[in-house]
Amino acid sequence: MVLETSLRVKQLVSELHQHKHIDDMTNRWLCQTPNPPRIPVFYTLTKIHKPTPVGRPIISGCGGPTERLSSFLDKLLQPIALKQESYLKDTTDFINFIERTRVQKNAILVSMDVTSLYTNIPQEEGIETVCEAYDAFYKELKEETPIPTEYIKRALKLILH
Repeated sequence: MVLETSLRVKQLVSELHQHKHIDDMTNRWLCQTPNPPRIPVFYTLTKIHKPTPVGRPIISGCGGPTERLSSFLDKLLQPIALKQESYLKDTTDFINFIERTRVQKNAILVSMDVTSLYTNIPQEEGIETVCEAYDAFYKELKEETPIPTEYIKRALKLILH
């Protein structure tokens, strides 16, 4: 499966290069993966602050077939994430947001704990949402997307599946 994924990544990168969506240097960088590619490693981080210790599942893709493609997409999508209304940088940003928020006197405050949010996002819906945000971002700028959305979608599917 890892070799198949590696071949699919190389094919996608080759298409991006052939159609001049990426330059020679980016092409070379995206293709620099260990041969054979490293199989991603599954491990858990124990939540020791919980009454009953449980593990948070982690998959380390370092050296894996999609590592560089993931990094490339992250760099490409980061400006779009920063523009989202729901974007919070970190805990301090969240605290500042809460302190700035004015609440009406008759408001009812509710708190909730979200468990495993990322793992519960349907992947196909998440990919579609990212692609829609990508298109909307560049449409607002009145610019052509640097990479056609169909390639972003293919890359996200490779990474997430």
